[in-house]
Amino acid sequence: MAAPLAGLAGCGGGSTDNGPQPIPPSNVVLHLPADMYMHPGAPTEWWWHTGTLKAGSRTFGFEINAASFAKDNFAFGQVMLTDVDKNMHYQRTTPYLPPLLYDPARYAEADPSKSWYARLGDESNRLSMIEVTTGGSGYTSAPAVEITGGGGKLALAFAVLDATGAVSAVVLASPGVEFTSAPTVTLVGGGGSGATAKAVHSYISMKAPQADPTQNMKVKSFLVDQATGTEVFFDLTFSQQGPPFFVWGTGVNPDGTGDTVQTRNYYFSLTRFQASGTITVAGEKFTVAGVTWMDHEYGAFGTAANPVKWFLQDMQLDNGYCISNYATIAGGALPELNKKTASNCTVQAADGKSYFVPSFVTPIGRTWVSPASKITYFMQFLVEIPSFDASIVVNTLVDAQEFPLAGGGVYEGVAKASGTFQFQAVTGTAWNEQAL
Repeated sequence: MAAPLAGLAGCGGGSTDNGPQPIPPSNVVLHLPADMYMHPGAPTEWWWHTGTLKAGSRTFGFEINAASFAKDNFAFGQVMLTDVDKNMHYQRTTPYLPPLLYDPARYAEADPSKSWYARLGDESNRLSMIEVTTGGSGYTSAPAVEITGGGGKLALAFAVLDATGAVSAVVLASPGVEFTSAPTVTLVGGGGSGATAKAVHSYISMKAPQADPTQNMKVKSFLVDQATGTEVFFDLTFSQQGPPFFVWGTGVNPDGTGDTVQTRNYYFSLTRFQASGTITVAGEKFTVAGVTWMDHEYGAFGTAANPVKWFLQDMQLDNGYCISNYATIAGGALPELNKKTASNCTVQAADGKSYFVPSFVTPIGRTWVSPASKITYFMQFLVEIPSFDASIVVNTLVDAQEFPLAGGGVYEGVAKASGTFQFQAVTGTAWNEQAL
């Protein structure tokens, strides 16, 4: 979508004369740049880049997400790249545990008088996590984890067994220092045999100037693909063009209670991020550009006993409107193919007018079953927004775009949009997100 959006000052035209009424600006509860910064005490908080980048005629989808779940005492980075033309998907989820890999008070800047940053992992220290490659068998106690070589020191990890006596995970407690290359990981003792593991490097670094952190944001990230070992490096710069996008029109979830980060969910996006830079895949560097999307969400967001499940479609249309449509899943009632579901939609026009309106979403067309999680994901959605006379199909460009996780997975997929809006034909880029 870089080409149709490249010349736009923002997303969209204006409001219709007889259509829905925009949310009054006085109802917006967030304030930039202050709310771009970390919010101490927030149970959850993340900065989440997604979108479409072009290298000539070649199309890439990407995600770089630095997420803190302080309520559960951990953070994680999720990084992925989809090479649409080659039908290839690279991904890595990296956990970070306190106190040495993640400090909930310092992983991001909270003081608006200082330059903004958010980071997980260490660009210079090439040990971020340890991945079990073979679980082995017969272990009656957890084997010791020996970390040697790589030029570093002070790393510490411990193994976890499953009910069958195999090693199910190796938890990195300290990444150590000065690892200039990946160290060797050896599992010793425990009464069993055959377990193996390897060191993995991954990191996310975001930083921006204090004067306006929505401009000239520098993002670097590195992943080693979980399936193939392919190395992917991002070196990107983002600058917002036009007003921010306040989800729900106000930036605060209307379904919550109270007015603190412990009880409410707050959410804004930068949907006109002019992006440029490079992506390097297995040593091949691509110069890329596009108009991308960043979410900053923080506050109350489910619990371990009652996690939030949802599916979402984000769109940047060539008529200029930006749309974020979502439906939450309650009581285990998963979406069904060809079944229309009530949803909610935030719509924003170029002049910054925002609308929060009812909508409908219907999974249509093809599905994809993840070989890792066994979850069935929907690859096409029909989004209908009656108040804007809109009927738009979100079509995912590559099926296999899941982050497989322990006990499940989450789908993050680059997509395209096409249909009608106010009875006029529209196209654009889109994003397909499913946490089922």
